[in-house]
Amino acid sequence: MPTAALALAALVLAAAPSLPAAGAPAAPVGAQPGAEARTEVHALVERCVAAYGGKKAVVRLARVREEGTVTSLLHPGQPGRITRVYQRSGKLRVEIAFPGAPVEVRVLDGGRGWRFGEEVGGPFLMSMILQASRLDLPALLAAWENKLEDRGAWEADGATLRVLALEVAPGVVVEAGIDPATGRILRSRGASRGGGPVEFVTTYSDFRTVDGVLVAFHEGNWANGQTTGETVLEKVELPARIDPAAFRP
Repeated sequence: MPTAALALAALVLAAAPSLPAAGAPAAPVGAQPGAEARTEVHALVERCVAAYGGKKAVVRLARVREEGTVTSLLHPGQPGRITRVYQRSGKLRVEIAFPGAPVEVRVLDGGRGWRFGEEVGGPFLMSMILQASRLDLPALLAAWENKLEDRGAWEADGATLRVLALEVAPGVVVEAGIDPATGRILRSRGASRGGGPVEFVTTYSDFRTVDGVLVAFHEGNWANGQTTGETVLEKVELPARIDPAAFRP
């Protein structure tokens, strides 16, 4: 797949993650089998949930609305505007507007996705599923703890992150790289089970608390080892209700 196509697929979420580029995580190593490892996984999930604000915060993360800026290899120069709306489970709307370009709307409703009103599959659909999952990772880890796969550690930027993986759709796996010291998810990686052809990585920083919930306001994005841009949030809301029409193409 050409570089431009990979970048475009990555931006189908406006936050596409991927294989490690320079400074991105290497492959996980050394997962522990057995009861001891499951005990460690349980403790890590609990620490992660606590870091994001506890069980009440997990409930509040069921609905999120975010606004900010986004950069893209396909739109060099001035950043674009991005709005993301998420509702558990698996509902997502992303609107991206770059200067001089039409507003791009991407919608996910469970296992179906649309871009510019046309239904899509393949990397575009996978990237939307992964983005929806990444917006709700603490809750997913807690809800599906018995389904998590312990993939050992990522050595990244001088830190050792513990990696937990979950199959969020048939053949689609998301990995959460968690800092054991803080419980924060600092990197995520998503791909088809068994690898390529497209793999995404997102890094998280600039953590702030919004209504008791921890939110990363900066995301760095890679697709198959190449940086695709960054997303910088300016406003995050946790609404009590989202209009169902938001998740229709």
